[in-house]
Parts: sequence; structure tokens; C-alpha cells
Amino acid sequence: MQTCIRRSLVLCALWAVRLSAQAVGTQSTATTATTATTSGRSTPLSGATRWADSVRRIVDGAVIRGDPAAARNGVALADRALSAFPADGLLLHYRGYASYRLAQFAARSATAGETKALYEASLVWLDRSLAVRPLAETQALRAAAMGQLMAGSMVLGVRYGATASKAESDADRLSPNNPRVLLLRAISTWFKPSMFGGGEDKARAVMTRALAAFLADAPPGGLPAWGHAEALVWHGQMEQKAGRTTSARAAFAQALALEPEYGWAKQLMRTIEP
Repeated sequence: MQTCIRRSLVLCALWAVRLSAQAVGTQSTATTATTATTSGRSTPLSGATRWADSVRRIVDGAVIRGDPAAARNGVALADRALSAFPADGLLLHYRGYASYRLAQFAARSATAGETKALYEASLVWLDRSLAVRPLAETQALRAAAMGQLMAGSMVLGVRYGATASKAESDADRLSPNNPRVLLLRAISTWFKPSMFGGGEDKARAVMTRALAAFLADAPPGGLPAWGHAEALVWHGQMEQKAGRTTSARAAFAQALALEPEYGWAKQLMRTIEP
């Protein structure tokens, strides 16, 4: 049975490569399917890590292009890969990450129930990943997903409040200067009431740390590498809210320099163009 599953994965390899190429588009070299060695050369990824990296590139490309159908392709590839590597922590992480991104897409057009179901599904996969391979990004995404579920629901606030706070603390403990952890914390702080530790000034301070951390970000092949352009877009919105239009425009331009096909950055740039 396992042999048949692995053969099925091989048969869908060309399909995965085609989807990955579509998803990557003009993304940065941080998304290549290799991992750097200390000698400066690169080593091709293999096994479950290779499949995880393909899922990563598909979903990250979907986010940049604002393409939920591509994100669903990432889910499909993750499910196929998990049939052969059901306990791989990185594959489980990206399966949860894909559901998280789909929930963000759904929040724009789907019903509240559909969005809630996707965030809850992301937690199931992220929890499974956490049990196998604890990553700071996994904890940060768990906190972010629970934060979305708590928004506007007192019942879910009671259910997830303490767990979400612990996940955020655990993410910081695992990797205190991880730019993706800092990005998600900055977003959370931006929307969190001041009585619970939130506030716009605090969020800007955390985002400043995130942007500095992204400049030195060089995760090994297969590990999460998303977020730099996204952080610049959020930073631009924060600057725009503060009335610093020139700074906001510069942030959006930097995001587009990193990811020329970033639809969200293009949209926001149009709102402040003279």
C-alpha cells in the first residue's frame, strides 16, 4: 500500500512542479527548493521536505497573487504528500498554513461559518504539526487563527483566550527574533484593545522589529520564508493611518520591489497615488 502511495506521488510530480511554477511567478530567491550549505553551495531537497517546500511555494504564491484557487491546489498537494508521509511535521505545518490562508481569502467573500470552519481546520493541522515538530511559526499561526476566531465572539473569547496567549508566548520563546512571529504579533497588537496590551503605537514598535528581522532572515530550505512583503504592506497601512503618506507610499513600493505581482500592495498603492 505504501509503495502504491509513493508511486502516486511520483506520478503527480509534474503536476506539482507546474503548479509551483505558476505560484512562484516572480517571487524572490528565498523560495527556491534548495537549502544552502556552509560552503555556499546548495543541496536539493528530498523526500517529505521537498513536497513540503512545493506546498509552501504554491501557497505563498497564491497569497501574493490573491488567488484562492492556487491555495486550494496547495491543499490538494499537501493531502497527497501526507498520504505518504502522514507524520511529517513540516507537511502538517503547511497543511495548517494553507487552511489559514484559505480562511483569510474566505473572510473577504464567504460566509462567517465557512471562514470559521477554515480557521478551525487550520488549528487541527497546526496542532498535529506542533506535536511532531515545534516551530515558532506554528505557534504564531495558532495564536493568529484563534485571534480571528475570538473576534466578535465572547464565547470563543473565553474558549481560546488563554490558549492563544500561551501560543503567542511559546512562539516568542522558540524564536524571539523570528520576523514572521513578530509580524503576526504586530497585527494582533494593532487590533487588540489597549486594556489587553494592544494599541497602535505598540503595534508600530513591534512591526519595526519585524522589518529589521526580515533583513537578516535566511531560513534553511523548506522552512517558512513568507512575510517580508506582507510586513511592508502592513507597515505602510500603519503609516497611512498616522498620516505619513510619503512613508506609506515608500513601504508599498518596497513591497512591490520584493514581489512585483503582489495584488494587495498594488491596490493600496493606488489609494495614495497622486
